[in-house]
Amino acid sequence: MSVRGRSEATGIYLRIAGAVVIVLIAGLAGLWVGSLGTSETAKTRPVTPVPGVPVEESETQETIPPPPAPLYFYASVQPGADLEAVSGEVAMAAKAGIHDHVLRVALPWPEQGPAVTETLYPLDRIEQADPQANIILAITMNPPDAWLAAHPEAAASDGIHPSVTSEVWLNAGREALSELLNGIEHSERGDRISGFMLGGLEEDRWQRSGDYDRSPANEAGFRAWLRTQYPDELALRQAWGNDTLGFDDVTIPERPNTLDTQAVFFAEPGERIYVDFLRYVSESTADAISNFSAQLHQSGARVFKVFVPYGYSFELTANDTGHCALALLLDGVVDGFVSPVSYVDRGLGGAGGFMGPVDSAGYHGKQWLILDDTRTGISRNAVSGEIERIEGLRTEDVLHVQRRNYSAALARGLGLLLADADGVGSLHDARMWEEFGKMREAYQTVWTSAEVSKGYGFVNYPTPSQRLGLTVVVDEPSRFYQRCDLPLNRRLLSEVRDSALRAGVPTQFSLLQDVLDRRAAPSLVYIFANAFHLHAEDRARLQDVLISQNSAAIWLYAPGFIDETSSPENIALTTGFQVKQFDKPTLSGSVYQLSDGRWIEKDEEFGAAETWSPLFYIETEPNKALAKYRDGGQVSVAVEFFEEGWASIYVAEPALPAHLLREILTILEEHLFVKPGGESGADVFHFGPGFFAVHAGESGERELDLGASYDVQDMLDPNIGWLDKQQLILPMKLGETKILRVQTPQAHLDEPEQDLAGAEAALEGLAVPATPPPPAETETGKEGE
Repeated sequence: MSVRGRSEATGIYLRIAGAVVIVLIAGLAGLWVGSLGTSETAKTRPVTPVPGVPVEESETQETIPPPPAPLYFYASVQPGADLEAVSGEVAMAAKAGIHDHVLRVALPWPEQGPAVTETLYPLDRIEQADPQANIILAITMNPPDAWLAAHPEAAASDGIHPSVTSEVWLNAGREALSELLNGIEHSERGDRISGFMLGGLEEDRWQRSGDYDRSPANEAGFRAWLRTQYPDELALRQAWGNDTLGFDDVTIPERPNTLDTQAVFFAEPGERIYVDFLRYVSESTADAISNFSAQLHQSGARVFKVFVPYGYSFELTANDTGHCALALLLDGVVDGFVSPVSYVDRGLGGAGGFMGPVDSAGYHGKQWLILDDTRTGISRNAVSGEIERIEGLRTEDVLHVQRRNYSAALARGLGLLLADADGVGSLHDARMWEEFGKMREAYQTVWTSAEVSKGYGFVNYPTPSQRLGLTVVVDEPSRFYQRCDLPLNRRLLSEVRDSALRAGVPTQFSLLQDVLDRRAAPSLVYIFANAFHLHAEDRARLQDVLISQNSAAIWLYAPGFIDETSSPENIALTTGFQVKQFDKPTLSGSVYQLSDGRWIEKDEEFGAAETWSPLFYIETEPNKALAKYRDGGQVSVAVEFFEEGWASIYVAEPALPAHLLREILTILEEHLFVKPGGESGADVFHFGPGFFAVHAGESGERELDLGASYDVQDMLDPNIGWLDKQQLILPMKLGETKILRVQTPQAHLDEPEQDLAGAEAALEGLAVPATPPPPAETETGKEGE
């Protein structure tokens, strides 16, 4: 396994060595895009509803129970929360069949309190509202202000949060966790507790912002970390280009201007300190998380699951937040990860993207939970007991946003937290819980073990004909080499993520390391969003992946630019094109060149007019050029097909809008489930086992092409459906969400087996690799998460 960008010796491994960990390994799973049928059928509008299509019976249906749907209710029961409102929501959740609850409580902190009995007291009300309650406690590892004031040596330089390498804080945190575990084991309420969600630092999401932490604890931690990276001071001096430097001379560097697009990468060796420091920031954060997680796994008599809010590679565009060491935690003791729906474009009609590479969690046997904290405008008046609503915020619109977020989780087998984050009664609505109950039932229908026997289900590793459509690949180590982070990462990570969700093909989101290690599911097309730092070994392994899968690579901006040195020749070796670097800062912004585009017209412009250095252009034949820079006319996007069986598309322009991505996929002859025209350009798509979902980015009609004929049924409304259709015209309002189940028509099932090959292959196409929902928890004899 490659260890590119990893510490050879990091505290994350030293502290967890010897830990006895039980990890429930979820199988790599999913159906993959296969050969899609091309037969045409009449276009049909959904005018007359048809009855729901019955689910076929299976011999295994009665013997294999469906796994529990990983839908959770999430709320605060800390002092200040409305416990009456929360207990009412718990009761409605139980009525909807949702008995898993994540409850935010105060952690008893050494010298400060509260007592464990006070922390657990609100659980009595939860048990009264739901006698079947299964509880995960959400706690913060941020100490109380009074404790931090009494232990200033443990504080970061902001004076508000702990320094993650402070042994004083780490020891106190471990003591607090042990005290909590002891209280749980001796409490009548303890049997209901199955796990923990550990937060910390800013917003309880293990992130940092602003100036670097210059506390003595962090400076000592950085020096200690450097000693694990360099065998001696001579090696450090050579790497940093400083002939007199010693480990004890190192101080925290000044934070550079990270908005300067005319100095994208650090200049080595003079600025190597920044590369090392950014890596240290992330690894030390992951180290602290792993430290506390190992404490929970080792201290108690029972095995608890541990979830952490971490890995926001697509969302946190600053490279010094500490969120670029997910790969370390995927190989460690953490059981799962939690992220809210993206705050970038989450409203009605928005993409609602993933904050991190959620599919990588499944490749490592971990679970990823999506926190749906959609603003509902609902709260309970604690004085009168009345439920109040904000005028102008329609419940129907809220439900459609919640359906979009649910379909994103459903498609990949992710968990979903339905959140009243402040404990004020924001989900105190019977109509919402009726909807959530339908979601739970639909989740179990999609992910039942019976589906496996029908051919919808899991395979350990797909055959070449079962590959996924599109994989968006993000690289953590490459971010350490960037001086400019916010402008570039917004373009290449956040915006490209949302473009992929609008492309109209099954999509996964993965770490580059998982592609290199062949953990990631095979894919027809890969987008390498920020693979700036590649060694020769990495390039060779990537080409082996692409050739063996007959896949295409879409490379963005500066792929492989940084090896032992930085050079456009490294980009050429990565992409297969002749690549040149502009000799001065140059304006971006490109013009599409081809006249027969389906999604983008000739001379249509894309990309912002921003000055970048470095910026690159491509020297290639005119018939391989897809776009040119507006100002100079040099080629900015080109395509090449190689005899070995793979294709390379290099987008030197630092942008990949959705319509350009769709056009590239069309050139690569990938099947898009949406057709040009209508109002489909801003729609968001999710594909899962035997279903797909559409969230309307605009009001109007959109035309869908399923690739073969299916019976189609609305999963949440049995009165909506179509029989034996390949193409559908869906009139939808802005923000409306439809989740549609597809099944082979009964007439096709009655045909001779040899005539079903095309239909079965197309059916397999409507799925993505997913993390199966976890099996039932057995430690306490209750259903698990």
